[in-house]
Amino acid sequence: MESVRYHTFISLLLCLLIMGCSSIEDNNEVTERVHVGDRVPLFTVEVEADGVHRSFSTAQLTGETVIVFFNTTCPDCQRDLPKLNQYYLKHKADEGFQMVAISREEGEEDVAAYWKDKGLQIPYFAQNDRRIYELFASSIIPRVYFVSAKGIVTRIFIERFDEVD
Repeated sequence: MESVRYHTFISLLLCLLIMGCSSIEDNNEVTERVHVGDRVPLFTVEVEADGVHRSFSTAQLTGETVIVFFNTTCPDCQRDLPKLNQYYLKHKADEGFQMVAISREEGEEDVAAYWKDKGLQIPYFAQNDRRIYELFASSIIPRVYFVSAKGIVTRIFIERFDEVD
């Protein structure tokens, strides 16, 4: 009996890890609201970067912009955030370049602690709900959207970020 419970537990744990970052809706469909070639949804947030708060708005894009949706407990996000941080460090001095990471249902305290622990420098906005995330999709993180200075989505990475340079 103990062995059956253990195997059931392990099976359940594996399923949760596989679907952990997905949160697929009840109807098992993912709704993609933004596609390559679409105009990026309009939103404004106050981002934190190196202890400084500043405004970030998709209405005022200055060059290539990268928008990342994540949750620090998501294994796929944990794998990709360091790669995204390297991309940010490589391009942050590029004229007009902007990058913002927006948490999905995770507060400031948790995100700030994770950023500090992992040495991440990407400007971030801790979103306690899905208000901004829902403008883009119904489920699955991490999500990375590359947007041109004209506000057009040029590339999308879902569940895995592969450096593009």
